[in-house]
Amino acid sequence: MSVHHYPTKAMMGDYARAAFGLALTGTPILLSPPGSAALYILGPLAALFLVFGARTWLRHRTVVEADDQKIVVRGLWTSELAWSDLQEVRLNYYSTKRDRSQGWMQMVLRGPRGKLRFDSTLDGFPEVARRAYQTARAKGLELTEASVSNFAALGFEPPKAL
Repeated sequence: MSVHHYPTKAMMGDYARAAFGLALTGTPILLSPPGSAALYILGPLAALFLVFGARTWLRHRTVVEADDQKIVVRGLWTSELAWSDLQEVRLNYYSTKRDRSQGWMQMVLRGPRGKLRFDSTLDGFPEVARRAYQTARAKGLELTEASVSNFAALGFEPPKAL
């Protein structure tokens, strides 16, 4: 069984964005008199940054365990997907630059009871992606062109044309 986490180094940017946004919106609220317009204008934004920070903390605590039979995600809730129940695999790339030189990948695994999502900051992401790709090919699941291209970018052999 392999065990994977979202490493602290990968999460620091999101923690910093949440803290900066909360400080930027929360400080004027705290310094304003009660009932001022700042509360109504900046309050929803502060709440948004607080939720983003909480989601980042939850993802940081997430543990992903994979073996030959299943993949299990332990976080706020535990989700499990048996490889034999895999119905769909998608691997998307999200670029942060126009020339597509930087970005991250997100893999979605769908089964009968829902979806599991992982992004490429997960330590051991290529190992989890390889297992999902091999299972999808063995089961004859159809992959989107984008997914095939993204798996190829990870070094996985594309399926032979029929």
